[in-house]
Amino acid sequence: LYNQLHYLIMKLFLSLALISGVTAFTAPNTAVHQSTALFNGLGSGGMADTRDPDTVNNEDPRKSISAAPSFEEYLKQRAAEAGGAAAPAAAAAPVAAAAAPAAAAPSGGGDLVGTLSSLEGPGEVWGADGIAVGKEENDLRGYDNFGKFHAALQSTGVAAELGAGPYTIFAPTDPALESYELLRGPITAEIVKLHIVNGNIASADVPNAGELISLGGTPLVYRYAVRKHFVNDAILGEKTFGPYSDYPVDVACSNGVIHSVGLCFGFY
Repeated sequence: LYNQLHYLIMKLFLSLALISGVTAFTAPNTAVHQSTALFNGLGSGGMADTRDPDTVNNEDPRKSISAAPSFEEYLKQRAAEAGGAAAPAAAAAPVAAAAAPAAAAPSGGGDLVGTLSSLEGPGEVWGADGIAVGKEENDLRGYDNFGKFHAALQSTGVAAELGAGPYTIFAPTDPALESYELLRGPITAEIVKLHIVNGNIASADVPNAGELISLGGTPLVYRYAVRKHFVNDAILGEKTFGPYSDYPVDVACSNGVIHSVGLCFGFY
């Protein structure tokens, strides 16, 4: 009897040990809860959007979303603050630097073609390429100007077609046209006209300007995304890294206005 009882006890303990071992390798039955995020839609990259990227003004301040600066704007603000800390005696200087983005639009003075010949474009930094030549990544490398577009206006004969206007020119920088020439081919009159529309349209008025038709008759496509304004996928009023000048917009001329862009419209 004793042996039978001992056998039953041992069998019970072995069974309990086996059950414990199986339980240790079994995934727990975890309850799945729906996300409490306000926006659960999937973006184009498959990532879940957890907030609306646009500003929201709600009567309850806790539910409002203020306009956050872009990364480029943040770097400029930080550079302005650093400059103010380095020169406390010149208290007015940091204020002027911080207000620079809201400064008056540059004025070309002359006509569109003449202004493009000397207009200074955005300041570009060395980036990673500067390390090999002893430069800091944030050192100024130069300015992306508009010499190639100015030359193309004249060589294609489009400049001679421009009269009293007014016209709005979305002027691509030299690197933008170099990329197009490398990947697509020469800059033709059709490509040049693609960057010109009739009327004097300020950058702030582009979103509500209605249909934008180029001089060549091709409709341009405006869209607003990630807090930026795009025309044919080129950012309007693009910011640069570092404390250097941004892409100029609203450059007033005698027969129109110039907005610079960093992408040739021919790619669209």
